[in-house]
Formats: sequence, structure tokens, C-alpha cells
Amino acid sequence: MNRKLVSVIIPTLNRRDDVVNCISSVLSSDYKEIEVIVVDNASKDNTVKKIQEIFGENYKVRLIQSDINLGAAGGRNKGESYANGEYLLFVDCDNVIDRRMISYLVEFFENKIDCGMVGPLMLFKDNPSLIWIYSADINMWTSRALYQGTGEKDKKQYKEIEEVGHIPNCFMVKKEDFEKIGGFDEKYLIMFEEADLAEKIKKRLKNKIYLYTKAKTYHNVDLPNTDGKSFGFRSKERAFLTARNRIYFMRKNASIFQLLIFLFFYNPLIFIYYQFFLIKNKQYEKAWFYLRGNIEGLFM
Repeated sequence: MNRKLVSVIIPTLNRRDDVVNCISSVLSSDYKEIEVIVVDNASKDNTVKKIQEIFGENYKVRLIQSDINLGAAGGRNKGESYANGEYLLFVDCDNVIDRRMISYLVEFFENKIDCGMVGPLMLFKDNPSLIWIYSADINMWTSRALYQGTGEKDKKQYKEIEEVGHIPNCFMVKKEDFEKIGGFDEKYLIMFEEADLAEKIKKRLKNKIYLYTKAKTYHNVDLPNTDGKSFGFRSKERAFLTARNRIYFMRKNASIFQLLIFLFFYNPLIFIYYQFFLIKNKQYEKAWFYLRGNIEGLFM
């Protein structure tokens, strides 16, 4: 059977060991009609050298080097510009994919005519029995991210096929569709860019976003914790981008009425809540960058 080519696009930044493991897992896939496009966002940890040493002779692996950090959105767009596949599989570099994941996602696309994006069940790499994310969505009144399944033991308790709002981390789209909607909005850099892409697929192409649990990937992220001190702001840059991109996403995708409710009610509450706890925990620099992000999000 003449199977369609899948272009696997992996952006990376200073994640040398992770990206090597990710590429290796993709090459071990039972779906062989693939090309792997790695976009290095100006890493400083010898990522490029390591990839060249290990995969330099593999004709399926192509390394694209950027002189600057393009972020996840820009890195993915750059990778897509080199892609030859009918399908695009975007994979964050801190994943190890199941060997049948690509086969399952292609099979799903081939049999679901209203599919605009499909992704796998995402499990924790350090504890594969735990779900990282089953389904994801964003409340268009509050901007709150709604994740289902996180931290739960995978007991096959969820439906095999679920229509979802968006898919972070690892997902497949058609190259033709991706180009029709203009790819990722590079203003986001990172965070909310995946949800924004899903909104374009739903609104412009009238297609649906699906989660298919027969396909699996293992995400190398920290296991759930409840310290409540950082709110996921691992750095001041993350605090800035979270605030800025949240407002930018709502401005682009919410209805006028939803946006007004968000801007004049929910966002002030969110801002006060985060600022209170950041300052209480003496994370003054993050609090300052979170303030800056809120301001820029209104005008970008």
C-alpha cells in the first residue's frame, strides 16, 4: 500500500538529550513513510553537534538551524516550510512517542472526514500509568485552560475518541489545511499558539479537533505537584508570556461580549489573584513581568 508521507516537525531549544530521545522514538515508529525536520532555535548546549553526530548519516533526518530563538510557533512554521509530507506531525522535543502513534493518527485522519487536527493520549514519561492530558479546552469567558485527566491513573476510563477544544504538545494536521489558515501566529512565541491554531481550524475550515487514545505519547515533564507557589511560572519570561498571550488570545478569538466580560471582570480578578500570591511568596520579579505582560497584551 502506498502510504502518505508524514513530516514530523520538532522545534528545540537547549534540550539536547530530550530531542535525541524524541528523534530516536520517531525513527523507531512502525510507520516508515516519514521525514523528520528538527528546528534548532539557537541552542547553546551542543544540541546541533549531538544531532549531527548521531543522525547525520540518516537521510530521514533534516536539521534546520536558526540564528535566533523563533519560539515554538516560529520554529514550527519554519519546519513546515521545508516539509514535503501530506500530513504534518508537530511534536515537542520532550516527548518519546509510542511506536504505533503515527500509524494510529494517520489512520484516524484517513477515516474521519471532518477531522482538522488529531492528537494522542499524553502520559507522563516518568510514570506512564499517569495521564498528563486527556482533553484540553479554553473557557472563552474567563480564558481559563480546562484540562481533563491530569494526574489520573490511566484505567481506560475515557472515551477512545473525544472532540476537544485544542491539543497541546503533540498533534497532526494536513499540510494543505495548515497553509490555508496561515500556520501558527508567531506573535505568541510560546503558549496559546496551539489553541489559536485550533480556533482557526474550527472557525475557518469548519473542521473538528479530536483526541484519539489508541495513539500515545510520553511527555517528559514534572509530575503533578501542589506547592502553589509558582503557578507554572518557571521564569519571569513565562510570567510575562502567560499574561500577554492570554489577553492576545482572547482579543483574537472571543466574541465581543465574551471579550468585554473578560477584560472588565475576569482578567482583573486573575491579575489580582496572581499578583497577591507572587508578592506574598516574594517573587517580585515575576510579579513585575506579569504586570508588563498584561499591559502589552492589550496593545500588541
